[in-house]
Amino acid sequence: MIPFRIRITAALLIAALVPLAAFGFLLTLSGRADPDGSILRLLLAAFVIAALLGVAIAFVVAGSLTAPLRALTTALDRIASGDTSVPLPVQADDELGRLAERQHQLAGDLLRRNRQVARVVDAVGTYSPREGADRLVDLAIADARAAFGLIDARIVLGDPSDIPAEERVPGDPLPVRADLRAGAEPLGALVGHAPATARWDRADQDLLELFAAVVGVGLRNAELFARVADQNERLRELDAAKDDFLRGVSHNLQTPLARIRAYSDQLAAETPDRRLGIIAEQSDRLSRMVRQLLTVSRLDSGVLHPVPEVFAPAGLVRRAWEALGATGVPFSLDDRSGGWLALADPDQVDQVIWGLLDNAVKYGGGTPITVSVELAPGDGGTLRLRVADAGPGIAEIDRARLFERYARGSLPSAEGTGLGLYVSRELARANGGELALEQPQAVPGDPRAGGATASAGSAQPAGATFILTLPAESPTEG
Repeated sequence: MIPFRIRITAALLIAALVPLAAFGFLLTLSGRADPDGSILRLLLAAFVIAALLGVAIAFVVAGSLTAPLRALTTALDRIASGDTSVPLPVQADDELGRLAERQHQLAGDLLRRNRQVARVVDAVGTYSPREGADRLVDLAIADARAAFGLIDARIVLGDPSDIPAEERVPGDPLPVRADLRAGAEPLGALVGHAPATARWDRADQDLLELFAAVVGVGLRNAELFARVADQNERLRELDAAKDDFLRGVSHNLQTPLARIRAYSDQLAAETPDRRLGIIAEQSDRLSRMVRQLLTVSRLDSGVLHPVPEVFAPAGLVRRAWEALGATGVPFSLDDRSGGWLALADPDQVDQVIWGLLDNAVKYGGGTPITVSVELAPGDGGTLRLRVADAGPGIAEIDRARLFERYARGSLPSAEGTGLGLYVSRELARANGGELALEQPQAVPGDPRAGGATASAGSAQPAGATFILTLPAESPTEG
C-alpha cells in the first residue's frame, strides 16, 4: 500500500503540473511561431518551479495532516498497554476532533469496565457456600451496586419468566436485569436501576449477566452445602444414638451373662453335664463380644483413657493362657525382656493379649503357639511381644483389611463380630504402642495349607504372627 505522505505529494504535484502541461499543449496547437524558443524555456522553467513548490507544499501539508494521526497512534498504543490517563492532544471541530473525542470516550469506558471487572472478581473471590444462601444474596446485592454503580438492586428467587420486565422511561432511572441460573436451571433474577445519565452498553449487560451466572452457581453451592451439613449433623446424631445404644446394651447384658456363667458353674459342680460346659463356653463368648462392643463405643466417644502402670507382660501372658483353658494346644513362652517392664494400662493390654491368644487357638488348627517377650532391637524404650501359631496363615486378600472394623477373614471357620483385632490395635495405640501382622515367611510345600496347596514345592505361608509393641521402662528407673 502506498504511504499517505507519498500520495499527498503526488496529488499536489499533479494539481500543480497538469495546468502548465495543458497550457503548453494548447500553445503548441495554436501554431504560433517561437523562433528563439523563449516560450518553451519559460514553460520549462515554470514547470520546474511548480514541481518544486508542489513538493515543498506537499511535505508541509502531509506533515500537518500526519502529526495528529501520529499523536492518535501514540495515544492508542498507550491505551492498548493499559494507560488511559493521557488524553489525545487533538482539539479541532472536524473528523480528527471527533476521532479524538471518541477515543476519550472509549478510554473512559475501558477504565470503567476494568474497574467493574476488578470489583466483580474481588467480590466473587469472597463468596463461600459456608456463609449460607441468605448471606450470599446480601453480599451479591451490595457488590452489584458497587461494581455497576446501581441506584438499587435486589435478587428475586423463583422462575425468571414470572418476574415482569420493567419498561424504560426516558428521564427515569434505567432498569437493568440479569437472570440467575445454575447451569440450565433457572433460580431467579438480579434486578435494579442505573442512573438515568449513566451509559449502559452491551458490554455492561454482558458483564452483569456473567456476574449473575456466578451468583447463581454460588447460591446452588450454598444450598447443596447446607443440605450436606444438615445430613452430616443427622448422621452425627444417629452415630451418637448408636453409641448410646451400644453402651446401654453392653451394660445391660453383662449382668445376666455373669449370672448365667455363675449358675452354670454352680450346677456343673453339683451335677457334671456336658451341656453346662457348652452354656459356660457360649456365655464367655457372649461376654467377650459385649466387652468388644463396649470398648468400641468408648473408643468412638473418646472416653477410653488408659491408666498407665508398670508391669511384667510375661505374667499377663501366662494368666491369659490359663484363663483361656486351651489344654489341648501346645504353648510356650520365651521371656527375654531382661527385667524390662511395660508402661501401659494392664487391663487394656490384658484384653489385647487375650484376643491374640484366642485367635491363635481358634485359627491355628491346634498347632503349637509360641509367645516371646523381648526388648525391641536398637530401642531401649520398647518391649515387643510376638504371638505366633503354625496354622494355615492369613490369606493375602485378608491381610490388607485385617484390622478394619467388622472385618472377618475369608476362611470358612471365620466367625465373630470382626471387632477383635480392630479393638486390639486401637487399645495398643491408645497406650502408646502398636499392633501389626508380621509378613509371612514362605516354606516350600507346607501341608498345613490344605486345599490351598497347588503343587509340590509351592511356597505357602507358615502360620500367622502378630507383634505387639508397648512402651517400656527399665527396672532400674525410679
